[in-house]
Amino acid sequence: MAHNTIAVIADCDDTLAPDTTVQLLRELGIDPTDFFRGDVADLIANGWDPPLAYLAELARRGRALDPPLTLERIQAIGSQLTFYEGIPQSFEQIKQEIESDQKYRGFGIRVEFYVISGGIEELISASPLKDVLHGLWGCSFAYHADGQIVAPKRVISFTDKTRYVFNIQKGRVAEEFRNRPYVVNEPMDEHERPVPFRNMIYIGDGPSDIPCMSLVTAGGGFVIGILSDDNPYKTWALAYGRRANLTVPPEFNNGQHGYIQLRQAIVQRADDICRLLSTSGPVPGH
Repeated sequence: MAHNTIAVIADCDDTLAPDTTVQLLRELGIDPTDFFRGDVADLIANGWDPPLAYLAELARRGRALDPPLTLERIQAIGSQLTFYEGIPQSFEQIKQEIESDQKYRGFGIRVEFYVISGGIEELISASPLKDVLHGLWGCSFAYHADGQIVAPKRVISFTDKTRYVFNIQKGRVAEEFRNRPYVVNEPMDEHERPVPFRNMIYIGDGPSDIPCMSLVTAGGGFVIGILSDDNPYKTWALAYGRRANLTVPPEFNNGQHGYIQLRQAIVQRADDICRLLSTSGPVPGH
């Protein structure tokens, strides 16, 4: 198998966008500080997993709203989400540049973008970001027929994120695999896995991304950390033990530092693939 796909995998909240759940709460008239430092913090102190705690509390508060929170309203707010400079258009720009380059076309090189988030999938998937992604996984709710929230349906916590990195590595990313959670654990020889870790670039901002960062780094991939002015500890944590190969501000317009470094990381992966495949010649059909 020609391993000619580059996977750029990113967290969303505080990586590609100001926290999307905070944006949702503000639109609902809920104070984010009271929400996270009050009831959610109390749940966590009583042993709840952090993502499950915030989802359960949002479900409780959403049912108490007048009118109650529905999937339709979540999606309407999602369509208006604010992203950092250059997101999502920079992803499409870099993808088109690489895939149209004659040098890389000869080896069939593809660039795919993925998001693995502890945020709410229904919120993020309603935004323009979804249009440039090959795959998106986030926390999710179950809903009544009228659209009101029943309960959390899927929770993505810290090491849970690595499960979806393996989905990408094994090529188990199509819609047909979404409701088959055990498919990621089916045996597959390394040479049959379409996206080796060395072809991955992971982008994240803090401690919840560290399991994915460690996995990608150990496999020879590349990690970009996102600088945080509001929470310096997160940036320090990325540097501790060299969890990120480099850190950049969340600025991705063409010509800005984040864009330049992301593009260069993809170019380096593409050049590495060319070198590895050059002994066997161009990929048939390209």
